[in-house]
Amino acid sequence: MIKFKSSLIVVLAILTTFFSLYMVVMLIPNAYASENNDSLIMMTEQRTFRDSDGNLNIIGVVDNNGQIPVGITVGLNTTGRDGSTSASGDTTITTIRQPIFGRIIYPFAGAPFKFVVGPERSVTGKAFITNINQIPVPYYNLLKLNYSNIPIGEDKFLTGTAKNVGPFDLHNVTVYASAHNRNGTQLDSVRSNVIQVIKPGMEVAFTAKPYPGIKSGILYYSCAGFDINAPATTLDLGKGQFIPYDLRGLARISDFKYDNTTDSIVFGINYYSPSGGPLSLKIPQLSEKQSVSVMMDGKVYKQASVRMDGKTVYIDFFVPREDHQVQIKGIKGSY
Repeated sequence: MIKFKSSLIVVLAILTTFFSLYMVVMLIPNAYASENNDSLIMMTEQRTFRDSDGNLNIIGVVDNNGQIPVGITVGLNTTGRDGSTSASGDTTITTIRQPIFGRIIYPFAGAPFKFVVGPERSVTGKAFITNINQIPVPYYNLLKLNYSNIPIGEDKFLTGTAKNVGPFDLHNVTVYASAHNRNGTQLDSVRSNVIQVIKPGMEVAFTAKPYPGIKSGILYYSCAGFDINAPATTLDLGKGQFIPYDLRGLARISDFKYDNTTDSIVFGINYYSPSGGPLSLKIPQLSEKQSVSVMMDGKVYKQASVRMDGKTVYIDFFVPREDHQVQIKGIKGSY
């Protein structure tokens, strides 16, 4: 049996060095090019409308057509209504920056954005991408959305349920989407209220409301997605036992869990790249006699590399194209 008292503090301290997940690529306004081919991060055509308070609403969507998850910040240049100028005589421009509705946009997905600019300011030009943060983390299949694209009721809400199908508590969940008219034009970007926590197996209702002034034109919603706080990278072994882990790979991960009947971590995987790619897993080494092996699709995966340094188990292997089932055996070791 694993003893998690003072040893847990040591393990967590060891793994702290592993959780640097972000590579930041700073971009100047309206320029998107990098080694990761950020030209594949594309902004759709933007729309505007003015609400009853005189605010100008600027809406749009950013799509990730690349193969690396990204966090995206968009900007908008504004000036004062009074036409105020700087000491040099130039008009003072203020750039508003904010993230799009999805904290992480995975490959082949997108998320909307929305600026609301008060009547005291004027907008100069269109919104643009200011930052693309490459976030090399896998996509966990944790939340299942059940909804209709057809707006509901007189107020044309987007409504449905969000079910936690993963092994972790999910915190600060929001659901977002784009509202469209019968011609496919985006009319609004909508976002639900924050759901504080969804526990494994729990299903929670959500509602996202469009601006009332444009609701009559809404025919359907698209690009529905969700934003969550990153789940804690600890794996529940049952009976109050758990281990931290660090999983890296640009892939979709499904049904990630610990199987106590085989002392294994098991999960499904499909790499973003059609040619496959590398995956690495780090877990604490909890026994000198710990013996770890990798199975893929029910067979020993001899190409996998497993090494230990007395503190950490390093597991590295190449994931071939298409769907695969992975089993990492020997998680607890001998005690």
